[in-house]
Amino acid sequence: MDENPALLKLDLPARPAAAGAARKALGALNGSLHLVSEARLQDAELLVTELVSNAVRYGSRPGEEVRIVVHAAPAVLRVEVQDFGSSFDPGDLAAPTTEHGGGWGLQIVARLAHRWGVAVGPTSTVWFEIDRPQDETPPVVTPSPPQ
Repeated sequence: MDENPALLKLDLPARPAAAGAARKALGALNGSLHLVSEARLQDAELLVTELVSNAVRYGSRPGEEVRIVVHAAPAVLRVEVQDFGSSFDPGDLAAPTTEHGGGWGLQIVARLAHRWGVAVGPTSTVWFEIDRPQDETPPVVTPSPPQ
């Protein structure tokens, strides 16, 4: 998405309220620019909430920030969530179980995003993409592997 400059860059304090702030910022951006349909916006808001919650819980320490970056190309909305923890391989994560609460966030991302992945580097950046058809047709739910 380097050819498409960021429409939004937002640094939030790494605390639980960051997830709600990211969701509201994405909704406001969409309200101004009409990037995706209402159905797709609800998916994107859920996904950014999951990724920011993970970044706060697993990738950040008190006093650090979580960064949200939003790009849009004619056919794709891309959202990146960066924290200053180390990167990870999603294939190394334990599968969620019904015996313990939590652990389902990346499963939700895999089900709702058209594409998603983890950028390897000195920081952790998890991203997702949602295709931008502008109708209200519900997305086909097919798990997508991380890229």
